[in-house]
Amino acid sequence: MKKAYLLQKINLSLLDDAQPNELIILPRRFVINKLKERLVEKNGVLFDTDIFTFDDLITPAKNEVLKTRKVITREQEVLVVFQLLKSIFKGKTNFENVLTYEFTNQVIYLLNLMFLESKDYSQNNFESAENYGFLIKLFEKYKEYLDQNNLVNFSYLQDLAIKLFEEDKLEFKEYSAAKIAFFTDFRCDQKRILKLIAEEITDIEFFMPFFDDIEICIETAKFLESLGFDIVFSTNKEYSLGNLDSLSCQLKVYSYPNIILEINSLVKEIKKDISERKAGFDKIVVVVPSVERYKDALVQAFSEEMLPVNLTCQKSLIEFGFIKFVLELLEFLGGEFDKKNFERIVSHKFLNTENANFEILFSKIKDISILEFEQIELILEEIEFFVNLYAFDDVIENLTKVQRVFNRLKRIKNEYDKLPKPFVSWLENTKKVFERLGITKHAEFVNDIEFVKAFYHLNEIFKKGQENFKEFDSDFTFEEFLDIFKTILSQKMVDVSINILSGIDVLSIQDVVGSDYQKVYLIGLSDDILPRSNSEGFLRNMRLKEELMLDEIKDFDYIFQKDLVHFRAVLNSYDVYMSYPRYYQTETNKSPFLELEGIEEVRVLKNYIPNDDKLTHREYKFIKNANEKDEEKTCTCAQVPDINQIKDRELIEYQSCPLKFAFRKFNVDRKEKEEKHFLSNLQLLFSCIQKILSSKDPQEILDFLLSNIRYTHNEPVKKLAALDIMQISLEIVERMNEYGVEEFIPQNMKDKIFVVKKMFEGVELQLFPNFIVKIDDQEICGFVKAKISSEKEIDKIWIANYIFELDKVAAIYLFEKTRFVIYEKTNASLDKLTQEILSGLKEGINKLGEIETYKKAQSVKNCFSCEYSHVCLLF
Repeated sequence: MKKAYLLQKINLSLLDDAQPNELIILPRRFVINKLKERLVEKNGVLFDTDIFTFDDLITPAKNEVLKTRKVITREQEVLVVFQLLKSIFKGKTNFENVLTYEFTNQVIYLLNLMFLESKDYSQNNFESAENYGFLIKLFEKYKEYLDQNNLVNFSYLQDLAIKLFEEDKLEFKEYSAAKIAFFTDFRCDQKRILKLIAEEITDIEFFMPFFDDIEICIETAKFLESLGFDIVFSTNKEYSLGNLDSLSCQLKVYSYPNIILEINSLVKEIKKDISERKAGFDKIVVVVPSVERYKDALVQAFSEEMLPVNLTCQKSLIEFGFIKFVLELLEFLGGEFDKKNFERIVSHKFLNTENANFEILFSKIKDISILEFEQIELILEEIEFFVNLYAFDDVIENLTKVQRVFNRLKRIKNEYDKLPKPFVSWLENTKKVFERLGITKHAEFVNDIEFVKAFYHLNEIFKKGQENFKEFDSDFTFEEFLDIFKTILSQKMVDVSINILSGIDVLSIQDVVGSDYQKVYLIGLSDDILPRSNSEGFLRNMRLKEELMLDEIKDFDYIFQKDLVHFRAVLNSYDVYMSYPRYYQTETNKSPFLELEGIEEVRVLKNYIPNDDKLTHREYKFIKNANEKDEEKTCTCAQVPDINQIKDRELIEYQSCPLKFAFRKFNVDRKEKEEKHFLSNLQLLFSCIQKILSSKDPQEILDFLLSNIRYTHNEPVKKLAALDIMQISLEIVERMNEYGVEEFIPQNMKDKIFVVKKMFEGVELQLFPNFIVKIDDQEICGFVKAKISSEKEIDKIWIANYIFELDKVAAIYLFEKTRFVIYEKTNASLDKLTQEILSGLKEGINKLGEIETYKKAQSVKNCFSCEYSHVCLLF
């Protein structure tokens, strides 16, 4: 019995009756894993059921081939094909300009198809193939090269493996029956395997998404019919075409002005569905056109809203959970003391097994400038003295817990001496630290099974490290070891892909076809990504297809049809929510799939805060920071609250890149990393200037610098750095004396805030000086200029001169010849460039209330003036 069921609605439930000794073939590994989970849940065991892709099925044959041949690497393949092309085109000047890397890659793609199709090209074909004869000649030469050197690429390996079955040198395992599901069509090699299966197994059921107005569905049905399959248009009443609800006329797609609003609404929809018990976290999926494109925004929004996110196999321990904690703790142990980092580390559940409350300690160290870890011990002793003196029993009990955590941290910190040592020694040292913490292979004290797996896995990494990194025989400092260790993890040279969080799956649409979800959230349904753009020209040339007899060369229409089958299959099989961001002001640019299915669009205007009483965490933050007095009014307000304050740094960002500024202003960007070394060195420079101005002894100043320089433990380097800071300070002080400066006061370095405010175009601008200098009764604002900028750029000195119009502005230049200067305001008319910049700023600030301003209408797809390309690409 061979039956092909052509269905509009498909689901894993079709395979629920899988039996022992059955073969099940599915197109994607994700769906295979889903089915395995389902069968284990249902039966308690997987039986002897083989659930494979077509490639898995021929693995034994591939292993046979690989006993005599090796796989050629991609780099080797490019070089070999390039050399062969050169030999074929030798002396033919027409081809001199086509021998590029891109051309070679396209040629390799075609060669792979020629192997998969397993065509024999005779010498006669060379003459008839007028335009592409070189490809046939190349294929023969390349095949000869691979055979002579006992090599295979993926396609040739596939071809040789299938031939072992075709020539009866190998046989498939005997199966009582087979089920094949969820394929929209087949590659040539898959068709060859399918023919073999159809001859071997008599009882085969095939479940295929089918729509009679889509050509590839009809072609696939014809192919199955030619293999002897009976075509059936339903399995039972539940899946019959007649009983399918016509969902498309009921479906709506929501369009938003930008991706952030789209994700904000997605979060609300998910929370609503879960609160109303329409679905659970493990039964819903977010489908995106590109995981990379949406990953950052989804992770940020989901983490704020306490929604778990599962980016399938792309999520790794480096991003979530244990290894993140490992790296933070390692950096803390080996690096300079950081109060915030200390708070986060000691409060972590792996270290703080006593559940100690650190608030008392944190409040005590909050206003103290802690330079060394050991200073905390003195603070703990002081707290202990007072709590014993006044007999605060509850505080004493908690303090004991805090001390235990601190002592544990202190002990393991001592493991890290500062002498350089081999890479493997650092690995061994790090392992000891975690054994001291009680984090062993077994990790008995941790209840979470996923974290137990993580501990086990980290031990495997250390084990691998000692075996694989023996070549690191030179000595490293701890900082160098940590850099290499992090690089190895981040480049995934070791396998760190254990899923820590069970959460909402984020997948591509192909993975969802056939999976068993209750609800699918299709987002990002916009024209520029669905359907995907496909290269035209060489690889899409139908003449080429005819001359090489390559069925596998697909045109744009074919790929569009294939995506449409996936899209329709999802619409028909699940409860669906759909949305997309409008990328351009003038055009909707929604996907043609939406128009084809007649799905009604609901345009959501530019309101950031929806008209309902439930707010997401992001909306709550937005309201909180919107300077609105009346909370009730804000919650129901449908407009974006006005921006009424801009800081000087923000104004510089706005001038250099309005999009970057807008995203920062609307709280959707990642926080900027602090330049810790620069800021701490600037603090030292300012302290040094103050001491020289107050005529302190040079040796006293040098000792102060040596004891406070934190970025190195190398004494000669420290001394050079200290002398360098003293030299710069002396040059600055000499110039200050020329101007008659009596006092130098640093500003805005820690908690000391000094701000100059001015209304500009209806917006309050805020200027934050780096220091104040006093001359007689005058106080002059000053700024540090660290980088040389072009005359077209604006900086704080420019803002102070031309926007705040301060009478005098002081400046310290660190990377230019002049070290200190005071500018005085002149009455001369502004030059043309300054007038243009001022005019542009005024015009821009007037538009800040409109988010539409930041939609890029230009053809450029990337904002080259900032690092936020993952966001800018959306516009």
